[in-house]
Amino acid sequence: MMVDEILKSLRKLGIEEWKIIEKNVESKEMFFIKKILDMNRAKKVRKYELTVYKKFKEDGKNYMGSSSIKIHPTMSQNEIEKTIKKAIFAADFVKNEPYPIAKPRKKDVRKPLSVLEKVDGVIEAILVDNDKAWINSAEVFLTTENVRILNSTGLDVSYNHEKLEIEFITTSKGKEEVELYHDIKTSNLSPESISSRVLDALKITADRAAARSTPKIKDIPIIFDESGTKEIMSYYLEKASAMNVYEQMSNAKIGDKFHAPITLYIDPTIEGSYFSVPFDNDGVELKKVKIIDNGKLLTYWGNLRFSHYLNTNPTGNMTNFSVDPGKKSIDELRSGRYIELKSFSDFQMNALTGDFAGEIRLGWYYDGEKKIPVTGGSVSGNIKDVQETLELSKETVKEGNYYGPKALKIHGAKIAGVI
Repeated sequence: MMVDEILKSLRKLGIEEWKIIEKNVESKEMFFIKKILDMNRAKKVRKYELTVYKKFKEDGKNYMGSSSIKIHPTMSQNEIEKTIKKAIFAADFVKNEPYPIAKPRKKDVRKPLSVLEKVDGVIEAILVDNDKAWINSAEVFLTTENVRILNSTGLDVSYNHEKLEIEFITTSKGKEEVELYHDIKTSNLSPESISSRVLDALKITADRAAARSTPKIKDIPIIFDESGTKEIMSYYLEKASAMNVYEQMSNAKIGDKFHAPITLYIDPTIEGSYFSVPFDNDGVELKKVKIIDNGKLLTYWGNLRFSHYLNTNPTGNMTNFSVDPGKKSIDELRSGRYIELKSFSDFQMNALTGDFAGEIRLGWYYDGEKKIPVTGGSVSGNIKDVQETLELSKETVKEGNYYGPKALKIHGAKIAGVI
């Protein structure tokens, strides 16, 4: 076994602290032009990543260096040793403060996987259309991963997971022909769920083709749908990141109060999430942890290294987060005049400053009498200036690594219209 060969080389070279991540990846990839299969291929790959740690002292100060390398299954023992020596040399140039690696634990949580057997149902669910829009092209990636993480303390944990990614272009003809790019990442292989998301993308495309230019409007409440809501909520997640606090990209302190009704968790158990895994890359077991309670910062979240630096319990490094729903329905948020923003060419949320901005790809403007689809122009603001007005919807959505309110409403951001 390659792991045994790596361990043999580590012992021979006298490496005392190390970590190995072994991944066995199997995938099916399909490429469609409209509904015609253009290419179909399968892959089976085994990957090894070795991290070596090196403690040293310089000018009376203790440091911990590390270096990560890829080891290929075809390497000979001699090639493995040469590659490890390069990593040992590189670790001397990394001057991190000392930190612990994961404690010993043995756990295997692998389960039966079925994603590769469900390919026909997945394809049928994707290749749908409506009378106003259609799929121009699509790329489908069905993947299973078997992961094992072990280190020099005696840690040895294993898990597996399955995931689906669909990248596709939708087209519709209205005042002009419109093409939109979509990327769905999920581990929910339900045909109904997949079809629902594809049909939603087709509807967005049809509305975009019929949209008018966004008017110049002032002092109007703004409703963000799922993509914008997720990005704005990520501001609070990043403010609580141990890495961001340590690197002074966040000045948030435990006990601080955000002036917004946010209750937020890091959550590795979000059902159907593409990113749900039971362990992080250090081998730390991941659990749901409440980070913010009604605006109050309870704790930081982060990996072993940065949590150690801040003297907090390591939650592990994870991608998933969830937010408690609000008290109003989306229909209640749509009271009076408003502009509702569905999608953007590029929406960015700056976790350091709180600034957000995005070019409007599709929205709906309601002037109190009629609702029309709009496109063009932009939205901008600073979350710190508007968070006291923030209202979250009762309805929830799973969007990538996020589970929480489907929409939010704010007052005070700016809309730069086209006409």
